[in-house]
Amino acid sequence: MKKTLSMLGLVLLFLLALDTGVGLVLTWAGRSGHLGGLVRYFDYGRSVPGKLAEWEARPGRPGNLYDVAWRDALLARSAAGFAAEDPAAGPVIRSYGMSFVNHVTDAAQAQDPALVVDAHAGPGAPPNFTYSLFRDDRANRRAGDVVVLGILSSGVPAMAALSNRTWVFEQPAPFTYPVFRPAPDPASGEDGLARIEPLVATEAQQRALAQDPAAARAWRDQLAQQDAFYGATTFGAPWLDISPFARLVRRALALRHVARVEEDLLEGDAYPYAEVLGRMISGFARMARADGQVPVVMLIQTGDRRDADLLAIARPVLEREAIPYLATATLADPRDTNNFVPDGHYRPEVDAAFARAFRGLLPGGTR
Repeated sequence: MKKTLSMLGLVLLFLLALDTGVGLVLTWAGRSGHLGGLVRYFDYGRSVPGKLAEWEARPGRPGNLYDVAWRDALLARSAAGFAAEDPAAGPVIRSYGMSFVNHVTDAAQAQDPALVVDAHAGPGAPPNFTYSLFRDDRANRRAGDVVVLGILSSGVPAMAALSNRTWVFEQPAPFTYPVFRPAPDPASGEDGLARIEPLVATEAQQRALAQDPAAARAWRDQLAQQDAFYGATTFGAPWLDISPFARLVRRALALRHVARVEEDLLEGDAYPYAEVLGRMISGFARMARADGQVPVVMLIQTGDRRDADLLAIARPVLEREAIPYLATATLADPRDTNNFVPDGHYRPEVDAAFARAFRGLLPGGTR
């Protein structure tokens, strides 16, 4: 028995020494700029608070998404651009989406340089981000403009989230957005949706949390109550980030946690995503048309077979209300890996096909 305990003790000491040694190497590499790929590999397993603290301390590090897609900054930039436009120059395509939508509108511009595009986007942005940004940017559009609402299939579960930080564990961009739920009275409001705003809405408010324990506690409480993805697996015990081994374990557990929540949301009744998505699409078209604009919905189906089928969800409201739309699944099979590049985006030639179809939806048909 004593020999067994002694052996176990030696093994634990060896593992502790190995863990400490790896940690020292990673610290040196992070400060010197060496072994970047190895450092990033272990950084993926940091807790969400640990990642955000690292991004705050080292803003120039690769993959830092701390200051990306905050809605107040996007709206301010949109307002400045709008004020500088010449109203006599003609209609503008104003898109609200993510990189997938940007790739399509960029390809459309390459095919027809006369097109003018004003893009508003966030990384992997879910529908609640794109829809809220569209609504809040209303003052920065004109009659005659074409407005595009981008909906990404992988972002559908995140309609029950307040921030990318809770559901994109490996790169938890902290920008925030509201959660929409069906209003008690379907006739209330313009879209029949109740809007739950995050307590942290700007980058300045995010940075101030470190000096305001009460605000930080209130924010954590809201995430725990309103965000389906928030949990101890991804946010708890950030002090464990000192251990490279603990980071590897956390990464595996965190990715499993996120996948399980996504599955529960899509297959259960914890959040009525199909109903909310339908009301978003209807509200989007109604507001655009009331302002004399042309609404176009872009349904982007990614290559993940676990994603919700966007066309099946959205087709009834799109056809009932005669809303022009582009569904990528009708032009490129999302199950065919040949349609995608390694990072998950569509190949340029596929985006070009989407762009041609998109141009056919513009007033006057293909330009």
